[in-house]
Amino acid sequence: MLAVSFFAQTTLHEPSRIAEDEYAVYAVMLAHFQQSKKASHPIVSDHTSTFACGKSCNGMNIGGCNGLRDADETPAERLAITRRDLPGLASTVTTDFEQKNQRCSKVERRIPSKFKYLLFGVRSADNVPADWDSPDYFYFSRVGFNQAHTQALVVVGFLSGSDARDSGGKYFFLAKQTTNWKLQGTSDIWELPH
Repeated sequence: MLAVSFFAQTTLHEPSRIAEDEYAVYAVMLAHFQQSKKASHPIVSDHTSTFACGKSCNGMNIGGCNGLRDADETPAERLAITRRDLPGLASTVTTDFEQKNQRCSKVERRIPSKFKYLLFGVRSADNVPADWDSPDYFYFSRVGFNQAHTQALVVVGFLSGSDARDSGGKYFFLAKQTTNWKLQGTSDIWELPH
């Protein structure tokens, strides 16, 4: 049975800096969830998820891990499943993804989203407006890219405020077409029990 808890044990490490192109991918993901009508009031974790098990810098604990894999698999095994599910994904993307997601990073208020979002953390949170009756929580990983920055891979841990059946964690594969990122496919990691 999948154990899920949030705001659990906290171990903060010195965060590495998230690049602007990663924030652009976060904005695409927020737009995707808004446009698919799965999220209307996004609240984003102020630290990224990692491959860690047994500790968390952002409070997310899914089956004993921080949301990017199951406890009974290594990061390499999870990324092999992801490559199987997403056959067009370049191996350099998963290599970059694995390197970046060993440690958490601080998410700053720099997501270039046209949709309003808030930030929350283990120690602090933005004030939620009174009209946000069902906020949706987002936990992003760092974003892996190929060398040309034409492919991207990100994990989104999503907790729906209005329909728990929409909650889960997935790898999202995006490809850049001209100047815009387009979703190419997903690979499931976890979902809340129904």
